[in-house]
Amino acid sequence: MTSTYKTIRGIIHTIHWSSLLVLMMGLFLGSCEEFVDIAPPTNELTGSVVFEEAATVDAAFAHIHSQLREDVFTTGTVSGLSYLMGHYTDELTLYSNVLPEVQEFANGRLTSSNGSVERLWDGTYELIYATNSILEGVQNSTELAQEDVHRFLGEAYFLRAFLHFHLMELFGPVPFIDSTNFDINSKAGRMDLEPLSILILEDLRLAKELLAQVEAADNYRPNYWTVTAFLARFYLYREEWSNALTEVLEVDKDGPFGLEEDLLQVFKKDSPETLWQLDSGLPGNNTKEGSTFVFSEGPPPNSALNNDFINRFEAGDGRLQAWVGQVVGDSETWYYANKYKLNAPSPSTEECSILFRLSELYLIGAEAYAHLGQDAEALAYLNRVRQRALLDPISGLSGTALLDAIYKERAVELFSEQGHRFFDLKRTARADAILGAIKPEWEPFAINLPIPQSDLLLNPNLAPQNEGY
Repeated sequence: MTSTYKTIRGIIHTIHWSSLLVLMMGLFLGSCEEFVDIAPPTNELTGSVVFEEAATVDAAFAHIHSQLREDVFTTGTVSGLSYLMGHYTDELTLYSNVLPEVQEFANGRLTSSNGSVERLWDGTYELIYATNSILEGVQNSTELAQEDVHRFLGEAYFLRAFLHFHLMELFGPVPFIDSTNFDINSKAGRMDLEPLSILILEDLRLAKELLAQVEAADNYRPNYWTVTAFLARFYLYREEWSNALTEVLEVDKDGPFGLEEDLLQVFKKDSPETLWQLDSGLPGNNTKEGSTFVFSEGPPPNSALNNDFINRFEAGDGRLQAWVGQVVGDSETWYYANKYKLNAPSPSTEECSILFRLSELYLIGAEAYAHLGQDAEALAYLNRVRQRALLDPISGLSGTALLDAIYKERAVELFSEQGHRFFDLKRTARADAILGAIKPEWEPFAINLPIPQSDLLLNPNLAPQNEGY
């Protein structure tokens, strides 16, 4: 084994197993060092040793989850989808003049050298590599208990699907990386969407089957219910309405979740509607979103909610008061996403970044029912979300009018959360009409982000570049 690191950006980082073990121990001690910055240790250990005990496998997962919180598309910082795609769509207005990469998102015209786009690509593939490392190590282990094997493999298959899914939805055809083989991965080409989707679905089905055999972990780790919820989202995006509905109904009827009726408590770490949230890292830490979106003086130092977005809220919508903050200036009022209210540590952690929550499942159910022509059932799910928002139920809608009501509800329920607005506009073919009207530089090809030019240069098999870039 070699102690030299070979870094191929965009596809794979070849990590020495002994360095991974050092990383794991560092995580237990609160280390925040980067995955690829760990110095090789003097004592060489093989990959099989890393997977002899459940504790070291858990530590490998802890690394992945810390990266989800801190660095990749799920982070609540300016590098994550909640922020970047808020600017790429119609949720956020940029006030800062020192964020040129974000300005490209706000303009609707990205370049293939955009550093934020490059980080979305590279960081996600780095975690796919780390996930494949766990899969291979656990599959080859002879010491782990069978229940631990099922739990680890189930979580890893889910994460690999989750990561590839977001790459596909952002970039279109992308490579599917399912091993740690350096030679193969460094030459990987992009897959068409249908075979790519099938591989993602296979991982999700495996994950669900494996996690059904173990007791569900707490909601800081993906468990059976997380996979079921993600399958509902996956099928919705594929327009497989009956399959999406099946997954929704399983969570709704059999899962230990309930809609949090107090809007001020929805994003607290103990909310009963949370299916998966990211651990805060250290006791007393709160979310990155709080630091990114909340501000106290005007003009905004960074970004604010678009005023036209504010106008989407109906009169009396409790979410406007509970989830939107405002700063009043001499002649102008600015608004900010206030779902996560704490932008500093507290005596104990109160808020964690939520990736899946029950209200999204209700809106998936509403949309699936609407497409299946079951209007009464669609309205029932839609009105559960509306009534929690202190709005009157709606009735008598069908067809396009019903779908439009659901899309509107998704916009005001899921704003500033994980790029939902962008993905909704993309999958429903409404992006050009809505974004083209407000972004002078928007073109239809912008629905797929550019493949980072640096990665195209390293791996010519990623060519051709996405249209328009």
